[in-house]
Amino acid sequence: MTAKALATGWIEAWIRMDMDWLRRHLAPDFVHTSPFGRFEDRESYLAAVEPAARKSVAELVIREVIADGDRAAIWFENRTEAGAVDSCDWVRVENGVIREIRSFYDSVKIREVLSAEDQESLDGAGY
Repeated sequence: MTAKALATGWIEAWIRMDMDWLRRHLAPDFVHTSPFGRFEDRESYLAAVEPAARKSVAELVIREVIADGDRAAIWFENRTEAGAVDSCDWVRVENGVIREIRSFYDSVKIREVLSAEDQESLDGAGY
């Protein structure tokens, strides 16, 4: 699968909350960095982020994807209950799976829809 297809699939999987797709297409040693912090393995990332995403993501809309070789950037809108958050993920592919994502967005509206406990669990789980 190409970097562009994997970047698109990444967001589409979050639209469906498809953890099986994510487990198949994220490397076991997947690294994710965002305004919340950093995770350094797939299972810890999914365990902490899935519950928060179910609360903070009302809708995701892909705006544009650009790719070159093993890298892609995907611009999308995260529509939360507090309003829309423009987001961009820098995706790096290795051996046919997503090895790393660096997410860029203003986390203010996302934090507004997450409880203090939700945010603490993200911080306490490696973020």
